[in-house]
Parts: sequence; structure tokens; C-alpha cells
Amino acid sequence: MKLTTLKYFVTVASESSFTKASEKLYISQPTLSRRIQELEMELGVELFIRHSHTIALSKAGEQFLTEVNDVLKRVDKLAHMFDKQAHLDSTSPIIKIGYLANFNMGIMFELLKRFKSSRPNVQFVMKQDTPMKLADGLSSGQYDLVFNLLTYIPSSEDVEKAMFMKNHLQIAMPVDSTLCHKKKLRFADLSQETFILLERQQSPVIVDYVVSQCLKNGFNVKANCYVKELDEGLSLVSLGKGLTFLYSGMNDGTLENKYHIKIIDLENDGEDQNIVAAFDRSNETDLLLDLFMFIQRNLAAL
Repeated sequence: MKLTTLKYFVTVASESSFTKASEKLYISQPTLSRRIQELEMELGVELFIRHSHTIALSKAGEQFLTEVNDVLKRVDKLAHMFDKQAHLDSTSPIIKIGYLANFNMGIMFELLKRFKSSRPNVQFVMKQDTPMKLADGLSSGQYDLVFNLLTYIPSSEDVEKAMFMKNHLQIAMPVDSTLCHKKKLRFADLSQETFILLERQQSPVIVDYVVSQCLKNGFNVKANCYVKELDEGLSLVSLGKGLTFLYSGMNDGTLENKYHIKIIDLENDGEDQNIVAAFDRSNETDLLLDLFMFIQRNLAAL
């Protein structure tokens, strides 16, 4: 097992892309891919889950990353043991960030980019996850910082949180729906409608909230089908297969034109669906605290 390969692994994990990592390392992508595959064969585990356009660390990869980062720090200290600069530590610190899938998280990426410009050696390991897994990952230390729905953040003195994005339910419908003329809808207006719902494991808070609100208003949810991705649901809406729920935080302002649909706000009765940034103080470092405070300070400027 070569140190250069371990450094390659950390870079791929940080960039979440073989292409970006190869550009940063100044090696070809096929060479980088081969080195990572050789490392996986040597370890006997899959370090990355490979999708058509993205990659993500596997569970084994997350565990390996923690150990590799520690090894590289130790090697760096050995290399500079007799330097006059006794406190030199050029190893890139890593912050593991979990965030919600399907949401428009452009502001998050912009803030991280700005923070990195002042701390060029910091590395972010990014992973999309479900609200429940983000909450569990924050408690277990899998994530240093999460961007999650407020309702899933533990009510604990150890968890520090800050408002990140206003968020409420909306509903998407075909452009010829009889409800299209309304500026805002109540659940009572939806009693005769058929819905396309995201699978509960993808967005349990939407499904549970929708079911409870429909029952509260005297009717059961009539689900035509369940989908894994918002794009799939909106495509079915455009074909007249039903209505679907989404969060305002998923709506970047282009969805109506993209799918030729109408999106209307639902009455909001609370703030527990807003998105917050949160970290566990038991895992706090100076760098993590600096990032958290940076996010708070700079949100208003965007």
C-alpha cells in the first residue's frame, strides 16, 4: 500500500469526482481510477459507490478515510520532526458534510467555496443523505456538519444549530388543473385529488405530514404511485398522472417551465420544516466552529 495511493484516495473522496481529482493531482483519470481499483482489491472492499455521473464513499470508505487521514498526519509530522517550524502541519484537514438530496443547495456550495478560498488546505467530503440518516450521522460522528430539516435535528444542548434556508410545502399540478388559479392552497382544497408521492424512505417528513394533514381535513391520501426522485414525480405531473408535493427549497424557480406545470404554495403552520446547519459540540474543532460561524455571518450577504 503506497502513500501516494492513500493521498489519491483522500483527494477523490474530497472532490467526489475522479475527473476533478485527476485534474487536481495532475494525473490522467484512467490512471487514477486504476490506482483506486487496485487499492480496493488490496483491501477487499469497495471504497466508493459509483453511479452514472457521481460517486460517494461507501460505509467502508468512510471508515477508511478517517484512518487514512490520521496516517497522513502522522507521516507529515515525521517528515517535519526536525524542522525549525515545529508546528508545521501541511496535511489537509477534512470536514465531513452531509446534506439533503433533491434540494437546491447552491448557497451551501457557494459558502463552502468562499470559506475554502481563505483556508485553501481544507478538504470537504460531501454526501447526500435522507433526513433520518443525516440526524443519525451527526450523532455517530459520520458527519461533522449537516444541512437538515429542523424537525430532524435532536433537541439537545450538545447540538448547535443555525437557520440556513426557509422552507415550506408546495404542490405541483398540471397546467390545466382546476386549482391553478389559486395563489395559495389549503389541504382541504385537495380532497378530490390523486397524488404522486415520494417514497417514504426518501422523504418521510413529507409523506407523514401530508398523510396527517389529509386525515385532519377529513380525507385519505389517494396515491396513484410512489417515486424515488422529484424529477420523476414532476414528469408524471406534467403527463396528468396526478399532483405531487415538494418543498420550496427544492424549487429553483425553473421547474414550472422545465416541466410545463404549475406550482402553488400550501399554507404553512410552523417552521419545523426549515433547513438548518447543525453540528455536535462533542465533535467540535476550531476549524469546524470557524466554518459554522462563517456560514452564519455570510448567509445574509448572498
